[in-house]
Amino acid sequence: MDPDLARHLRSSSTYLLRRRGRMNRMRVFGILACVALVPFLLQPAWAQAPFYEGKTITIVIGATGGSLNVSARIVARHLGKHIPGNPAVIVQNMTGAAHLVATNHVFNVAKPDGLTLLAANPNVGIAQLSKVDAVRFDVRKLEWIGSSGADGVALTIRADLPYKTFEEVRNADRELVVGTTGPGSNAHDFPLLLKEFAGAKFKLVSGYPANADILLAIERKEVDVWTAFASTVRPAVERGVVRPLVRGRVAAKGFEHLPVDEELAVSPIGKAIMGIRAAPQAIGRGIAAPPGTPQERVAILREALAKVLKDPALLADGEKAQIEFQHIPGEEVLKNFSALLDQPPEVLKEMVKYIKFGN
Repeated sequence: MDPDLARHLRSSSTYLLRRRGRMNRMRVFGILACVALVPFLLQPAWAQAPFYEGKTITIVIGATGGSLNVSARIVARHLGKHIPGNPAVIVQNMTGAAHLVATNHVFNVAKPDGLTLLAANPNVGIAQLSKVDAVRFDVRKLEWIGSSGADGVALTIRADLPYKTFEEVRNADRELVVGTTGPGSNAHDFPLLLKEFAGAKFKLVSGYPANADILLAIERKEVDVWTAFASTVRPAVERGVVRPLVRGRVAAKGFEHLPVDEELAVSPIGKAIMGIRAAPQAIGRGIAAPPGTPQERVAILREALAKVLKDPALLADGEKAQIEFQHIPGEEVLKNFSALLDQPPEVLKEMVKYIKFGN
């Protein structure tokens, strides 16, 4: 073979081998680079750049006292550590118009950025249903994160009285005096509906400033019947001061065996109105973000709420405060609000006679 041709062929072969080697190395490097990126691509968006890192979440609540305020503060104390980025969480009390000021603020003023939440009073749904003038919101458009629990309502009677069942109350030989804080409260509306639609022999006496005053009247035997949240009446039940007779739709621990008020109604309209009254209790201590909050942040907050409500530290704080925590998903909260607001005209016409927005 011609020497020059041989050298050319050897040179060409060497070139091709080197080029092939470079191409193979590039392929390997490309594959390795792709493999290295896979874990990052599979991680959720917040893992790449936690939105909440270094930020503060504000929980707005329309009260300065009561179980709703206490429970919101307990949730705030523990929520941040369950959110990627570990944000600070604070509570802002914004009182006025029985929680309407706070609800209006979160709905209309707060930025929908996932940094403002509402610890909602579920009775704002009654305000919307009743077309209260101050309502500037639609609860169905809020982004419901969930609820930290629902506390059942229980009607109790003085333990020294002979009536041990609701049927005996129906057939009592006299009207039983019911102490209430006024229309719009559980102490008033719950026994009122049992009187109107279930035949209870009750005489309602309003004007007591708070549940503590009704309990004092019970102990003085000035009042026969007292209705409040199960967590409120429980200590008096345990002391033997009162005996529980009827409960609401939500079955609080230890009160499950009691008859439900809606089942005692003797007319369909009565049962429907009792159902309206029961809806806020089933919703419980709802937490919401403003309309338009990015869905990925809503998802982060929902997951965090579900986790924190199983946190042993939160549950221990709840036990000290005598508040039972349970997780109610945001979808269920919205479903209950939607059902509450979907009432036929004939029910609404009767409802306004018995259910007033208030406490």
